[in-house]
Amino acid sequence: MHAQAATASREKSLQRLRREAARCQACDIYRGATQTVFGEGPPDAELMLVGEQPGDREDREGSPFVGPGGALLDRAPEQAGIERSLTYRRNAVSNFPGAPWL
Repeated sequence: MHAQAATASREKSLQRLRREAARCQACDIYRGATQTVFGEGPPDAELMLVGEQPGDREDREGSPFVGPGGALLDRAPEQAGIERSLTYRRNAVSNFPGAPWL
């Protein structure tokens, strides 16, 4: 039961952080984004994959690692026998900065 409580606590924390990230305007990067791209995956995952920033496809879909880079990234854990569904995936930056920042 203790593990379930810890997982529930992590999930609650992630939900709170997701809401806060969606409202964040601490820097100008949010201006070029259509939405926040927050992390996804089980809150108790043993493996976390971190990218630099979402791309345009991630920005449109609102999910990390769904573009060409994500397809490439999926191959490494897959070759190691790790299912994507067992990893937590996110980027260091939660917004696609858009063309003005490139």
